[in-house]
Amino acid sequence: MVSTKKRIPNLPNAWYWLVGGAALVVVLAGLQAVSSIVNPLLLAAFLAIASATPLNWMQRRGVPGPLAVMALFLVVGLFFFLLFLALRGAVETMAAQAPQYQAHIGALFQQLRDYLMGLGVPNEALPDKIPLPAVGTFADAAASIAGGITQFTAATFLVLLAFMFLLLEESTLPGKLAAAFPSSRRGRVRMRRFLRAVDRYIFIKSATSFSTGLAVGIGLYLIGVDFPILWGILAGLLNFVPTVGSIIAAVPAVLIALVGGGWVEAILATALFVGVNVAIGSVIEPRLMGRSLGLSPLVVLISLLVWGWVFGPVGMLLSIPLTMIAKLALEAQPATRWIGVMLSDRAD
Repeated sequence: MVSTKKRIPNLPNAWYWLVGGAALVVVLAGLQAVSSIVNPLLLAAFLAIASATPLNWMQRRGVPGPLAVMALFLVVGLFFFLLFLALRGAVETMAAQAPQYQAHIGALFQQLRDYLMGLGVPNEALPDKIPLPAVGTFADAAASIAGGITQFTAATFLVLLAFMFLLLEESTLPGKLAAAFPSSRRGRVRMRRFLRAVDRYIFIKSATSFSTGLAVGIGLYLIGVDFPILWGILAGLLNFVPTVGSIIAAVPAVLIALVGGGWVEAILATALFVGVNVAIGSVIEPRLMGRSLGLSPLVVLISLLVWGWVFGPVGMLLSIPLTMIAKLALEAQPATRWIGVMLSDRAD
């Protein structure tokens, strides 16, 4: 006798993915709720991973572990201190020069208006003046940015403290791996490969971002653009966000070049950003990292949206490193390797 019941295929599999997706959403929402606590720890973890390569290099040269950790801590702390001084000085100077920038914007608008009239555009079709914000608006905006920088610097102490303890933890990591996987040599090997891949990726990305910021800062200084240190820092930080980050970093620098200098400086600044990002982002960085570490453009966009929603600006800044770590972790396990392949920009 044939049963009349229809069997739904792959029902357990469907429930598995449904429950897994729901759990992922719950975890992300929980991280968003505690993002104010997680963000400093996330930045500290990123700094610790980026410092793993120089830390291991110093230890192989015979430098004692605590001394190497203290040296890296002092270097990173000095970097944050200089970063704070540079940003605060640039913002305060920008606020002081707000009236000059407003006058330059008015002169540029008049030049553009005269040019359009020379092309035959009727005078009645052009506005007499551009609606410029008050000088106080520029100064107030710069002052609010300076206040935000001060608040961010107040949280830097927590980041540096967590960074130091994470560096001290790295020396005991091999022993913990051996204790965590006492009977699984293959598991220890996979974990070590994963950690090495993460260290290598973040170190190379940090080095190329530093090179990008340095090249942009020096180039803008030679061109004569105001606040080259500020734009170099911005270009280096936003280099972690592919494609969109370079555009966001270029827009304010080009506008300041236009307002402070003129059309020639703005064109040169644009050419500088394009040249630096093509040379480092499209030539040098792929060769250092290898072709297998690429992410799909769709995955890049989704990671920006997801991590930005979870952790805010810090999540957007670290969206690609976080996604790369997830990709490397998935590729390290045979059962989830196919997910890492789907995240990649290659089919092999």
